[in-house]
Amino acid sequence: MGIISGAYYAPILDAMPSLYLTAENVNKLAFVPAGQVPAQVLYRDTKLEGFGLRVGTTAAAFFVEKRVDGRTVRHTLGKRGQITADKARKDAAVKLGEMTAGADLNLRKRIKVAARAEEGARRAAAAQYTVKALCDWYIKHQKGLKKQSAVDAAGIFAKYVEGSEFADLAARDLTPKHATAIIRGVIEQGHKRTAAKLRAYLRAAYALAQGAETNPQAPAALLLFGVEANPVASTAAIKNASGTRDVTLTEAELGEALKLMRSHRATQYDDGLAALELSLLLGGQRLAQVLRITAADIDLKAQTVLLLDPKGRREVARRHVLPLTQAAVDLVKAILSVRRADWIFGDKVAHTTPDTVARKGVTILAEAQANVAQRAGTGAEERPKIQARDLRRTAETMLAAMGVSKDVRAQLLSHGLGGVQGRHYDQHEYMAEKRAALEAWGKHLEALVLGKPAASNVKRLKRAA
Repeated sequence: MGIISGAYYAPILDAMPSLYLTAENVNKLAFVPAGQVPAQVLYRDTKLEGFGLRVGTTAAAFFVEKRVDGRTVRHTLGKRGQITADKARKDAAVKLGEMTAGADLNLRKRIKVAARAEEGARRAAAAQYTVKALCDWYIKHQKGLKKQSAVDAAGIFAKYVEGSEFADLAARDLTPKHATAIIRGVIEQGHKRTAAKLRAYLRAAYALAQGAETNPQAPAALLLFGVEANPVASTAAIKNASGTRDVTLTEAELGEALKLMRSHRATQYDDGLAALELSLLLGGQRLAQVLRITAADIDLKAQTVLLLDPKGRREVARRHVLPLTQAAVDLVKAILSVRRADWIFGDKVAHTTPDTVARKGVTILAEAQANVAQRAGTGAEERPKIQARDLRRTAETMLAAMGVSKDVRAQLLSHGLGGVQGRHYDQHEYMAEKRAALEAWGKHLEALVLGKPAASNVKRLKRAA
């Protein structure tokens, strides 16, 4: 046939020329000159019906063409230069056979392209909706609900999730084995209690994302994480992680500890020790709640202080109002005189943390214990080391010994009040009972500071009529 140039095949463009599509013939075909109409020429193979070559202004491509389900389907096999004529012919024979069987090759190709696009979108989403991002959203949600645990969760996630190998994994791809590996790493560092808290917070984050579709209170953004299962729920609970203690201070240790706190305060004021002392004067309140007290929570005229108790599954923190004894009033005035922010413990940037107070408590309680042991001499019984958290247990134990009823202790220390009766029916504020209990407690503490024996005939405190 000879070399077919643009000038040669121009007169037969509309005739859809036929040509035996060998490598030699195909390579001789020139592109259609720019501006020429039509802008492409279709060459039909003379030996394999349905096989052809489409030549345009800048490229030429092999194709197959056949009617499928009543319509003509033309499917590209590959470009000249990228696929040989021989390879194209062999592929054409296979594809034509598939089309004879009813296969729509273009539809199949569109499905593959869509699948690749979907996979690309999934990978892009995975890069954005990671385990770390889910943790961040959970913390944001908890802060929006004013949950105090959000601060604790943020610290634990920052230390043990963000630095893990799974932080940048798509949240929906985290498996129970992955979650176990994260938690196991904390246990292996010797932090079993922290590991239990990490498991609880991570499980809650996944539960929130998993239920976002039917939970109108969950952020809409959580739907984009595509979490369909909670991998943390399948991990085994951590046994003996609560670190439950049964240690209580002796009367001598408690009196010495309070005396040391006052002595340190008189020499140099310290937020942490002041918070520990106030917690003790208020009957052994939780440090985390005492450290959140603001100046607005204190009413010196009424001699009361307001604590907010968010523990448990409360959506709104329980208002816990306590009377202030004279010793507590004096301490509060000293604290207010040096406060540096709306809250009374800490600086303008942040509150003093429970961990800080706990560390300072360990030091001063160890000093108190050592002083008592030294006075007792070498024959004294060896005592377990005492910690700041032992003060709350000690206070309730001693209050019980003083005759303060279980119901009044529950109101005083804000625990065991989650039942139906406490939530809905018993609306008594117990202020008289709490004041009587704290007045008696204050006298008891003063006696211990002075080294006097506790009274053995303390009158049993009853609920006011």
